[in-house]
Amino acid sequence: MKEITNGPGQQGQSIQSRGTCSLSWFVSQRESQNCRVVVESVSVPPSVALRRSPLRLFPKRGQVRIERVTVADATTYVFSATSTTLLTWFALMVGIGGSGCASVPYQCGCFHAASEDSSTEVTFEYGKPQKCLDNIAWFTGIWSRALSLNTNVNKHELSEENKEKLIAYMIDNDLGDVLVRVNQYDPKGEWRRLRENDRIGFGWRYSVGLLSMAHYTLLPGRVLGGDQYNPFTNTLSINSDVAAVALHEAAFAKDIHARPLPGSYAVLNEFPIVSLWRHTTGVNDVLGYAQTNDDWSIEHETYRVVYPQIGVHTTTGTGTMMPFWEGMLVSVAGATCGHATGQIAISQRSAERKSKQEAEEFTDETELVDLRPIAPEKRPATGNIQFTNHESNWLEDE
Repeated sequence: MKEITNGPGQQGQSIQSRGTCSLSWFVSQRESQNCRVVVESVSVPPSVALRRSPLRLFPKRGQVRIERVTVADATTYVFSATSTTLLTWFALMVGIGGSGCASVPYQCGCFHAASEDSSTEVTFEYGKPQKCLDNIAWFTGIWSRALSLNTNVNKHELSEENKEKLIAYMIDNDLGDVLVRVNQYDPKGEWRRLRENDRIGFGWRYSVGLLSMAHYTLLPGRVLGGDQYNPFTNTLSINSDVAAVALHEAAFAKDIHARPLPGSYAVLNEFPIVSLWRHTTGVNDVLGYAQTNDDWSIEHETYRVVYPQIGVHTTTGTGTMMPFWEGMLVSVAGATCGHATGQIAISQRSAERKSKQEAEEFTDETELVDLRPIAPEKRPATGNIQFTNHESNWLEDE
């Protein structure tokens, strides 16, 4: 682009201005001429209050010094950080949705030797009801419930039915050493479990593990919601009454237990893009478990709830690099892509289940022909002629 110093702005040109002018007047004048104005950088006096919009800075009052402004034709598309992030994330989500599949035949976890006393029971601890905290927790969970379109997300309780499903999954996968906290805040207990967790190396526990404990202490899920497995304390925190969400986090515990270097694997999966790997592995494990046990409710919940949550979790890292409203927009876009991918999977699986059911019903209703040979005693004697009563009377008359 051509640069003009202290000159009027033209379409498709950049302006390098060393004077001061009213930015709002400049923008309004250029937009009235069917132009798009993109402010690349401005220097603002300390006395000027600014209001940030997704693409520009507008002064509430006073003058600003324009360092560099690009004036482009309205028909020319200008890439922004938000659009680039959305396109990149959408491509990643489509790739994951297209490659994700159930882990069939399903392999249960076995992490304790035969000589060890593997626990066949799962320990649950529940937080005590606190009216004030519960009301705050309900309010903070509105956004997550809206994104997932499910009222049981961040409900801060666990029904007996979903509890039994979680217990069955954890016992089948030898996860009896994992503590399950339901709507509970216990920093002291978590610090103790951090010290006692020998599965994770000392260095990882007292570095990244301390950071995870600080996050747990200062930003408790008891208030802010969220379901997660902490590999450094070997604790599964549940705040949603959705079986598929609980199993998805328990699948991460199974994945951690199966790794030869669980600490390094856990740290690696803290990064935004890399965490897609562990989410995909967990979803495939849950789907394989549900299909093996013919549990359509868990499989359906995975498509309807877990898929959108994965989309939102994936955009968490990118949302910090842009303004607040753009970050919310990216989260909505991620959840929307997750819902779309889940609906496609539901349609495909429903058609497969219907075809399988029709084939089974057809097999049950089909009568098989008995081709076994007749027993010798039931066969008529050779050379004997059998007459009916009518035939025998006719012979006698003759």
